[in-house]
Amino acid sequence: MPEGLLELSLQLTFWLQSLGAWLAPVMQFFTFLGNEEFFLFVLPVVAWAFDYRLGVRIGVMLMLTAGFNDLAKMSFRQPRPYWVDPDVAGFSAPAGGYGLPSGHAQFSLTIFGLLAYEFKKRWLTVVVIVTVFMVGMSRVYRGEHFITDVLAGWVFSGIILFAFVRLSGPVGRWFSRLGFWTKAGAVFAFSLAFILLMAVVISVPADYQVPSNWLANAAQAYPEEPIEPLKLSSPITSAAALFGVSLGYFWTQQRGGFKARKGTWVQRLLRFLVGLVGVAVFWMGLDLVFPGNEDLISWALRYLRYALTGLWISGLAPLLFIRLGLGEQEN
Repeated sequence: MPEGLLELSLQLTFWLQSLGAWLAPVMQFFTFLGNEEFFLFVLPVVAWAFDYRLGVRIGVMLMLTAGFNDLAKMSFRQPRPYWVDPDVAGFSAPAGGYGLPSGHAQFSLTIFGLLAYEFKKRWLTVVVIVTVFMVGMSRVYRGEHFITDVLAGWVFSGIILFAFVRLSGPVGRWFSRLGFWTKAGAVFAFSLAFILLMAVVISVPADYQVPSNWLANAAQAYPEEPIEPLKLSSPITSAAALFGVSLGYFWTQQRGGFKARKGTWVQRLLRFLVGLVGVAVFWMGLDLVFPGNEDLISWALRYLRYALTGLWISGLAPLLFIRLGLGEQEN
């Protein structure tokens, strides 16, 4: 990115931060609304208690937009603000990945935008627009992204959302005509192909090095957290979770589906509590057991961990709810 544009973006960051530290908790709240972890919370709430199919759509959208965000970041390899100027005030833990496009800006527009499209309520559309804007500004205020990163995130998410809305229907109808193992194999092959693509993107050019001034500035700002932007673990996460969520959906549909809208509020609450136990086991528990290194064994175990988490959310948990009498089959 041209140095002049980076400088202008930095000036906007410094101006926002000059408004005062009192904005920090407000911006933290809006950043939270763009966190991938927040949407991983929204996904089971919707799928288990309100609308199973919509919950699965949110899950697929989340994993697709996360994967394309990783692909863009690894391709453009643009810095974070504090990599360029260590004087940028930090209001959170440092981010070790590249900056463009902003993942928070991208996640918020694709997921909230999908909800606005599904419900088609004017008041919800207004809330979504304000929320998406504030999520983007929170990333600039907190010194985690340039405004150009946020704008790029909105552009990418708009394209992804448009393509998802236009193509999900035809693709879904085509997939519905395939057998279970064919569908599962297709999504599994897609996830592996995406990981392979990311491995190629990360390794080319072979002699690439993170610029020394970025490393120096980042070390000055956060000496305890060295930056490691070229890691395969993040793309593996989204690819594996996409496979797990899809596999769970295919399996659940084959066994009669799941009616999330049925049941008392007590039953829905119990579904959520029981479901969280499974999420804790697969997502948090396996994280404590599996290694977190950047090697083949660690990558394979990471894939297994997130595939099982996705399978639990869209497949194992709904079927368990039905078995426990907390839910009903759709058919």
